[in-house]
Amino acid sequence: MSRFHVGGRVLKTVLAVTLAIFFAQQLGLERVTLSAIIALVTIQRTFYHSLIQSLSKLGSVLLGGVLGTIFGYLFGINPLAYGLVTLLSILICLQLHWEEHIILTAVTAISIIFSGALSLEVYFLEQIFAALLGAVSALGVNYMFTPNHKQEVIRRLLKTDRDLSRLIDCIIKVVKEPGCIDEEFAEQISPLRKDIQEGNDIAKLLREEQRFMINRETPSDRYRQAFHILNSQLERLDEMYTFARQMPVEVPQAMPLIKLLRIMQKVQYKKLRNKKAAYAKLENILENLDRYFADLEMPCSREEFVSRASIFHLFQEIKRYYRRTQKIPYVIE
Repeated sequence: MSRFHVGGRVLKTVLAVTLAIFFAQQLGLERVTLSAIIALVTIQRTFYHSLIQSLSKLGSVLLGGVLGTIFGYLFGINPLAYGLVTLLSILICLQLHWEEHIILTAVTAISIIFSGALSLEVYFLEQIFAALLGAVSALGVNYMFTPNHKQEVIRRLLKTDRDLSRLIDCIIKVVKEPGCIDEEFAEQISPLRKDIQEGNDIAKLLREEQRFMINRETPSDRYRQAFHILNSQLERLDEMYTFARQMPVEVPQAMPLIKLLRIMQKVQYKKLRNKKAAYAKLENILENLDRYFADLEMPCSREEFVSRASIFHLFQEIKRYYRRTQKIPYVIE
């Protein structure tokens, strides 16, 4: 038996519809359906998106109200009026590129004609007021119960950092023990890619909430940049793991790289948290390792040659990883 999950957006929608109908009834509106419909479609994941949605829906109601009033006076309650107003609603919405508003526009127009009210203008204004109540109710609920996207984004970024650090531990294990297979690495790659994508999507929602900010750069810009870089770091680690797996035997040149990977874990940890890291010391280590690999003597066996070649390529990937780490923006202010 499948389980139903009632999320926050569902609860917000229910509350918005309830409040819209309650306020409409308290103000003496006889027909509250439009209030409920507008409240239903206005609730979105961010307040900004809800505002845009409410304005567009109110525009649809306004257009439908004008068309319904005109055709109601011209034809009265007549099937021909319903057909013509539907046709015109569709044509106008297509011209305005309001394809998603066709149904609401046509339904509003038809409901005004069908009402048979003595004064269609008054009924039209009541419909506009009912729609406005629905929009205001939904916007109020969405504003009060907007999820803390910033906190969720930061949590996911820090979790991604921890997961990448665990992958580095897997690489270190394989470098220490050539020929071993660390199943955890392969198991973590796909879920981590998915987590990074989901985190980036949440950062985009946060960007919508920050559209009202005057500054050109917003925190969400940094978060999305961080996710982009961490995703590329994941690709670098995947390459490192491949080179580490290619080592047939253990070689002494592996130990400096293991220490370097340990330092990289700390550097990335501090970079995300806007803490000072020993960049000068790390640069010095990289320079020394460049000279170290350049001065190596020829290997004594084929296995040693393959392992040293894998170590050299691994070192190049670590340098690329470090250069990308330097570009990571801080996420904790």
